[in-house]
Amino acid sequence: MIVNAILFESGVARGYQRLIAFNELSRYAMAPALYLSIMQFTTPDRTIKLKDGLHFIPFFIFFVFMAPVAFVPGYQIGHFPVGVPRIIPQIVAAMVIITARAQLVVYWILSYYQLHQHRKHIQLVVSDMRPVDLNWLKYLLWGIGVMLLQMYVLLLFNIHPIKIYPALIYLAAALAVLYYSLAQKEIYPFAPTELTAINQVIENADRKFNPSKQRIPDEQAQLLQNRLKQLMATDKLYLDNELSLPQLAESISVSVHDLSYLLNDRMGVNFFEFVNTYRVEEAKQIMLDDKYKHLNILGVAFNSGFNSKTTFNTVFKKQTGLSPSQFIQQAKLKGQPSVSLPG
Repeated sequence: MIVNAILFESGVARGYQRLIAFNELSRYAMAPALYLSIMQFTTPDRTIKLKDGLHFIPFFIFFVFMAPVAFVPGYQIGHFPVGVPRIIPQIVAAMVIITARAQLVVYWILSYYQLHQHRKHIQLVVSDMRPVDLNWLKYLLWGIGVMLLQMYVLLLFNIHPIKIYPALIYLAAALAVLYYSLAQKEIYPFAPTELTAINQVIENADRKFNPSKQRIPDEQAQLLQNRLKQLMATDKLYLDNELSLPQLAESISVSVHDLSYLLNDRMGVNFFEFVNTYRVEEAKQIMLDDKYKHLNILGVAFNSGFNSKTTFNTVFKKQTGLSPSQFIQQAKLKGQPSVSLPG
């Protein structure tokens, strides 16, 4: 894309029709490729399917349209056989431009929705979202959204910007995607059987609890709930900052499905909320205990099972309505023993 922008700006595009044709094909592949990449990231047991190729139908249509330019020497874009009405190439060119821009918007919406759903889904499985929340992709989509908005504003007001600057931004975005893709931790690092179970849990997440279709009878569910709470209190499994739904299910000897049902349908909390409630209570005890007075906020976070200061502050405030520092100040006002957090 950046190469094409340079060719057009320098006024030599007509001599590089074949190169431009190859480069322009990427416009139809980028949007569906981004969406399918996000789907691959965020779906536990997803594999590439033949029907994924349907997303590239516009790409293949455009490829057929551009193939003569790319492979036939001397062929020019927009050249049609003699006798073809002049309106036909104009319609084809207009459709190429419109579908390329419309496709970007459609796949942007699909990609953003998938990321939004992903944040809800991982709370069913992990106790620390920060390594797998894909926020970098969200910020990337925000940037693309701003560029799309700018593109349509410029079209609406018939403004013609210098083409090379958007192309440079696309290049920077592509490099950012490459870097973060390589650095991204695996979202669901579980065995194939666990991935299948997790995917089914996610698919059932939006279904409302129906008392007539209980997965576990009331008496058994109560026993499991008591066993789970006792295990969390005695073994303090929540101190493992990488604790996941499959790990906890294995610890209490139930299936991933049963534990998810117990938490979401019987106890009314997702896995993330359940585990971090224990971590917040642990943090409170640490902050009120003089023997931990040497710890700063980060130290309290690590010792209560959190993996980062940011997550600790966010979860603590959401559950208590206070920041850790405010909690300490309130404890002092009530005359409770507490520690001073230095940072």
